[in-house]
Amino acid sequence: MVPVSVDCPGCGAQTRSGGIVVGPSSLTNTSTIDLDGDLLKAPWVSLDSFAFVESLAGRTENVQRFIANRYHSIFAVQDGRLKSVCEHCGDGLPAAALRAPAMNGFVRLGRKKLVNNEGLTLFASKVVLTEFHGGTLIGEAGLRDGGYSLLLLCDAEDGRNQTGVIEIWHSVARNEYAIVIKGHEGEVQLVNYEDLEQVVDDIARVGLALTQLHLAQDRSPYCELARDLFLDALKGAGYEQDE
Repeated sequence: MVPVSVDCPGCGAQTRSGGIVVGPSSLTNTSTIDLDGDLLKAPWVSLDSFAFVESLAGRTENVQRFIANRYHSIFAVQDGRLKSVCEHCGDGLPAAALRAPAMNGFVRLGRKKLVNNEGLTLFASKVVLTEFHGGTLIGEAGLRDGGYSLLLLCDAEDGRNQTGVIEIWHSVARNEYAIVIKGHEGEVQLVNYEDLEQVVDDIARVGLALTQLHLAQDRSPYCELARDLFLDALKGAGYEQDE
């Protein structure tokens, strides 16, 4: 997911939203799904490039769970399709308005080695892609190695009432946490920590106020445990929770 900031054609406000970019290892198949089983007979082909997802439909229960529920204020399933939405009015944003900001943002962040390869596997039967131009492939070293799981998302505000999102990740193999701070303009900062107390210390140091806390995956015991531990760390640091 690439954060973008665009003007909503519905309400006219500048909104924080996002676009989806898929990688070279994605598999595509141009056959139609029917009872004759063409899908099983036709070969699957690697995309071999990055591509912006213009439209995504089919198997919307997985799309709802792994994308819309996770990025609750950025994406929604509307009319059977995944859509980027305005954070103010909730209207779906046209792909044409997101295409250039998302693709340019992906390349810019990739050059700074701030792109995280999530390795999320989704199957969708109705997909429209716009491939990147040749030469914009980000080298393999530009993608962070895997092993981190997204646990929590925190809506935050700074002292100037600028909004952003803090993502909290965890690596079992490394036994460490990582946070990604995404500002209103799409700036991304990645920092690693040994424990959640260090995460809270840095949040307090930069003066961020947490307004809402969300699980990355609903009904995940792992995310629920992380939420409880994070709330305990916040309480220990003097944060107060509104009822």
